[in-house]
Amino acid sequence: MDLTRRAPSAEITGRGVLQVNLNWSVASEADLDLGCMVLTRDGAGAAVQPLGATFGDLGAWPYVSLDQDDRTGETSDGETLRISLEHRSQFTKLLVYVYIYEGAVDFRTLGGVVTISAPSGTWRIRLDDSPAGATSCAIALLTPGRGTLDLRREVRWFTAQPWSSNQELIDQSYGFGFEWVPGVKPPR
Repeated sequence: MDLTRRAPSAEITGRGVLQVNLNWSVASEADLDLGCMVLTRDGAGAAVQPLGATFGDLGAWPYVSLDQDDRTGETSDGETLRISLEHRSQFTKLLVYVYIYEGAVDFRTLGGVVTISAPSGTWRIRLDDSPAGATSCAIALLTPGRGTLDLRREVRWFTAQPWSSNQELIDQSYGFGFEWVPGVKPPR
């Protein structure tokens, strides 16, 4: 099922693992990074993303992990975040996002698709309505419900500025309150 502007939400139920997969066009030769900002009821927070090699941990805090850093889109599996549904009651909110690390000026020709899979269903979010110059996107917001994890399509676009990174702009809009420092990836 596609999550769209007209049908933007779903309820995730069941136990196990929620998977969020990002794939994009190999022809774009772009390096996209999938990430997740995590905030828990005790006030602890983390950002799981390739930049800074903060790949998380599924079995321990923050109960979110990222499998790899696909730097070209050539990996058929793309990049996949895994979120432990066993710990969903500890989360205040989780925000899944993507940003262009290098190789593209915006998302318009990248063919990005996010597939969210859980024991209770599969949902797809297409990243095909990017405005010119957008370098990042808040894809989906997950918040605890009554025995559920409520999923809401966001697809909110941002453009990095010299004084503010993609992650900082997204954070400011969603109120995580993290402190961000500049970073680079090690050479390929």
